[in-house]
Amino acid sequence: MAEDIVITGLGIVAPIGCSEERFWESLCQGRSGAAAVDCLDTSGLSRSIACQVREPVDVDRPIGRASRLAVSASQQALAAAGVSADAVDSQRMAITIGTTMGETEFIEERLTGPDDQWLTDEHMHRIASGRPGSIARNVHAAIGTSGPISDLYGACAAGNMAIAAARRNLLEGRCDFALAGGADGFSQLAFIGFMRLRVMAAEVCRPFDEQRDGLLVGEGAAMFVLERESTARARGATIHGRVSGCAITSENYHPTRPDPNGDGLTRATRGALRDAGLAPAEIDYLCAHGTGTPQNDAIEVKVMQNCFPDGVRFSSIKALTGHTMGAASAVEAACCLLSLRHQTLIPTWHLENVIESAGLDPLRDAPAEARVRHVLNNSAGFGGYNSSIILSAA
Repeated sequence: MAEDIVITGLGIVAPIGCSEERFWESLCQGRSGAAAVDCLDTSGLSRSIACQVREPVDVDRPIGRASRLAVSASQQALAAAGVSADAVDSQRMAITIGTTMGETEFIEERLTGPDDQWLTDEHMHRIASGRPGSIARNVHAAIGTSGPISDLYGACAAGNMAIAAARRNLLEGRCDFALAGGADGFSQLAFIGFMRLRVMAAEVCRPFDEQRDGLLVGEGAAMFVLERESTARARGATIHGRVSGCAITSENYHPTRPDPNGDGLTRATRGALRDAGLAPAEIDYLCAHGTGTPQNDAIEVKVMQNCFPDGVRFSSIKALTGHTMGAASAVEAACCLLSLRHQTLIPTWHLENVIESAGLDPLRDAPAEARVRHVLNNSAGFGGYNSSIILSAA
């Protein structure tokens, strides 16, 4: 049997908090990150609310927004794990960061600028500095490692995919430590794009509610330190959880809509259960993708009913964080890890009239103390990407 891969560090920069403590407190109290957009003129637009990181991000580097969020979360995670480039072989630390948009700031800043600032030498240099791979490269430079790095583009499933890739690298001996997670900065392109798709909420995101009217665009980053259990125990590290199972699937149905039967996410869910060697009844909580859009939530309920014939407790934290794009499933993995630590399940806030979910157990109204041993984190994205990971108690 392969050695367990464990999580020894967590860092979080989210619209509801930029530390473990603040993030967890907001989840428990139902404190939303939704507010009027402050970096885009929305006076001529039909939507004006988003979930941005309002706290200062203390990163003194001329890098893009996504990279700044990722660097901050990575520094937190490494400090929590007691790991530094000076203390370990920096060539044996891999960095994998999932993202949807990458760095768009260097393009967006010129969309409304004067013509004489468009595609100048300086502007071209700034665009090149935000090219694919730049987020992991900037984290790599900030923390001083020299191991393998990659940005992983997997739409809104990218955070889970990065964690799955890190686990595989550790199991196959390609590294001794892995820094993995997801990051996306607030994107004007994403904001306007989702608005034009007519899937954005007017003011409040209400996942799994009969009156849901869409998602709220967000930003954030969540990063984790992963290592083999033997390494963690040898250095006396605190083990916060285990990555027990992972599965990634794709479906060839539509660029922006999931299969009506939830084929891809069903296969990912069942694949993660098989990988972990767990039965559906052993999952104590499912952190749902739960965007708050009419179509996606209904399909996800169908997936849960297909995969959990005896029911499962579930919720979505996007009601508070908004949809943080490539960071979403990583931010949700942070919620899962903290639920394991605190033995407490977070509800779907703003959920009043639950859509048809016969046989399931939607969490609502308030946090619930529970015996939490295994949690499933599900995510789905544009392009047919689906990813599922199972985290288990330490």
